[in-house]
Amino acid sequence: MLSDPSALNAVQGEHDTFLVLVSWLVALAASYAGLDIIKLVRRGANPAWRLGWLCAGASAMGLGVWSMHFIGMHAYQLDFPVSHSPLLTLTSIVPAILGSFGVMVTLSRETPPNRPLVLAGLGLGVGIGAMHYTGMAAMRMPAELHHSQVLFLLSLLVAVSLGIACVYAYRLCQHEWGIKRARTCAFIAALCFSTAVCGMHYVAMHAAWFVPTPDAVSPSVSPASHWIIYLIGGVAVLTALLTLVATRVQRRLQASERHEHMTQTRLLEVISALQDSVILLDEQARIRLCNAAFERLVGLSSHQLEGMSVSQLDYAEDSHALSQHIRQALTKKGEWGGMITALDANGEGFPAWLSVSRVTYADSNDRDYVALLSDRSKEQQAQERIRHLAYHDILTELPNRRALQERLAEIGTSRTPTHPYAFLALFDIDRFKVLNDSLGQDIGDELLRQLGERLQQWVEAEWQVARLDGNEFALVGTLACREAPNAEQEMMRLIDEIVASLTAGYLLKGHPYPCKLNVGVLIFQPLDREPTPQLFKRAGLALLEAKRQRDGKPRLFQQAQEDELEERLSLERELRHAIDHNELCLYLQPQVDADRQVIGAEALVRWQHPERGMISPGHFIPIAEETGLILPLGHWVLQEGCRLLGEWRHVPGLQGLQLSLNVSVRQFQQPDFADQVLSVIQQHDVPSERLTLELTESLLLSDPEGTIKKMQQLQHEGVSFALDDFGTGYSSLAYLKVLPLDTLKIDIAFVRDLALGMQATPIAATIIALAQSLGLRVVAEGVETDDQRLVLAQLGCHIYQGFLFGRPCTAAALSSAILEDGPAGHANLAQ
Repeated sequence: MLSDPSALNAVQGEHDTFLVLVSWLVALAASYAGLDIIKLVRRGANPAWRLGWLCAGASAMGLGVWSMHFIGMHAYQLDFPVSHSPLLTLTSIVPAILGSFGVMVTLSRETPPNRPLVLAGLGLGVGIGAMHYTGMAAMRMPAELHHSQVLFLLSLLVAVSLGIACVYAYRLCQHEWGIKRARTCAFIAALCFSTAVCGMHYVAMHAAWFVPTPDAVSPSVSPASHWIIYLIGGVAVLTALLTLVATRVQRRLQASERHEHMTQTRLLEVISALQDSVILLDEQARIRLCNAAFERLVGLSSHQLEGMSVSQLDYAEDSHALSQHIRQALTKKGEWGGMITALDANGEGFPAWLSVSRVTYADSNDRDYVALLSDRSKEQQAQERIRHLAYHDILTELPNRRALQERLAEIGTSRTPTHPYAFLALFDIDRFKVLNDSLGQDIGDELLRQLGERLQQWVEAEWQVARLDGNEFALVGTLACREAPNAEQEMMRLIDEIVASLTAGYLLKGHPYPCKLNVGVLIFQPLDREPTPQLFKRAGLALLEAKRQRDGKPRLFQQAQEDELEERLSLERELRHAIDHNELCLYLQPQVDADRQVIGAEALVRWQHPERGMISPGHFIPIAEETGLILPLGHWVLQEGCRLLGEWRHVPGLQGLQLSLNVSVRQFQQPDFADQVLSVIQQHDVPSERLTLELTESLLLSDPEGTIKKMQQLQHEGVSFALDDFGTGYSSLAYLKVLPLDTLKIDIAFVRDLALGMQATPIAATIIALAQSLGLRVVAEGVETDDQRLVLAQLGCHIYQGFLFGRPCTAAALSSAILEDGPAGHANLAQ
């Protein structure tokens, strides 16, 4: 150690600024390359691999530090020649590598404690110092080397402190930013590291003093020797770059392997998470891979299953034959799929869908097969439930109409029926709506359930019961008898027994209920192959007849019922056509006074059918009322009657005639009926006082207030009203008093018996007296004999209508008779 350099004539050299900068950059690059490896080492799993990269990084860092020192030494220029001992110079690399290795080992740990960090920084500083002063000792020169004690210690302090700072800088940056920004951490730590190396080197060089020997001559360094500086620096930088490239490539490889590993791991996890069984097989049908679902299915682990042949597993019923079939399909098409009965570990079967497909690899000629086994038990149960709901009634759990139709179709399509006769019986609960409305729908449902249970008890091998809808049930079955009369007797005996059991007393939640049924029965021959709708229609006709009778007796289908229905449907269709195409006509029956003078007529609708001839009103009027055709029919009568009155208005001899038109209940109940009548009157310019509308007593019962209001509105315009068939309905005398009537018509039922001395005479007398007391005129219908006329005249009735005075005829015939014969025209009409 030198205390006074001036006393020995000691000297110091000077540094080349450019080379100083180059040395620092070399140190920075080398330290960054070494520290950048830490991230790579931390992710490595193989200890040998980790150690190899630690050695590589430490070597790169050590070489960089040594290169910085070597360049710095050559950047230091003295006034005498200087050389270096090769062996000692190379030995100086070792402390730098060891110090760098300790730092990298410490920083490659996940969370190193403070003590290892401090020791690593201390080791780095000591290594840098040892490297420097070993390199100084390798100098060969004509001078003695001395050091300033203070600067010597300061150089070591700089090396140690900056080494510790380098370690903590990297650790703090890593803790703050994480491993994703490891390169930034490495760069910051490299700055500290290179600064520590340079700081220590140049402080130590400033502490060095040289005492030349007397024979020291010539400069120490020539410009031509700078090539070795650039060579060493280039080698160090190239080593750092190669290290960085190697780490980048290794990271890419690690990322690719990690991605591949994660992809494979996730694929296995996805397959394991599947509820369906997945099996990967080789070409010899040996199991290569399977998921947890298949393990649970067969009761074996994946380790036990790997390498096992599928033929060793009873995975399905008759698995050997199934495997052969699948193998053949795979050979031809490369895939197979279908429903099987799979077997679980306990040997219990369940429905499953099995699909097998060939797997072809892009990078290999190997061929594997993947099998997917899906449990379809829940789907099958759901399908069975759906089918049950589709073919059964929810309330009673009985088969429904659809199921019964298919059963009838089966009976009809049987090629060799065991029984020549079968039956279809329909049951309808009488007055079921009253039960629902009075006791509640839950009581009604209880009755339906109990009746269904009783009906179910009659089901035999070839019989089937069903609930069709609402309160209607059905029973279909076969009969043992082979002759039609015997089959009918057998059916009636059976149905009586069934009805007796079904109508026995019910107890509905504490409420006793005597159930009454309407029953319609159809006996048919399955060999006739009649359509199911036809069978239902015929049984329904029998049920309809039972409902009409309402006596609780079952009704067998009769062909006359179907014929009548067909006739009514045909007549309805033709009547609609007749109304639309003006095939109807009005016949008029004259009304005469006591002198047999024609004072008016009643219009009676007639239907002249082009094929059937004249059709009686008693035949088609009820059909019109049932089907609603009575409305267009009544409107046509109103139009035609008003048209006649409009024509008569301009014909002398006919101007004073009164025309009566019958009005149905449905027609009169239309809200705008009064407006319709007034519109037609205005359309044909009819004197409204010549129009009489005949009403029936049933109209008074349906809506008396509305009836009175409409009558008053029309009567105010001059229209008069007659009450037809008086005495045959349920008229209230209170209504008669307030009704704006003009005429009462005595029904033919009372007129016919007047001359026979029966009770008809006092009834007719009462009606006439009542009309007179109310200020109404009286018209007697159905007067056919002069004796009847005489009795009516004696009772006070002087207006008559009947065959005695004229039969219904066309309007033209009536008009001609009146105009040609004058007051006696009625005589010709009566002939």
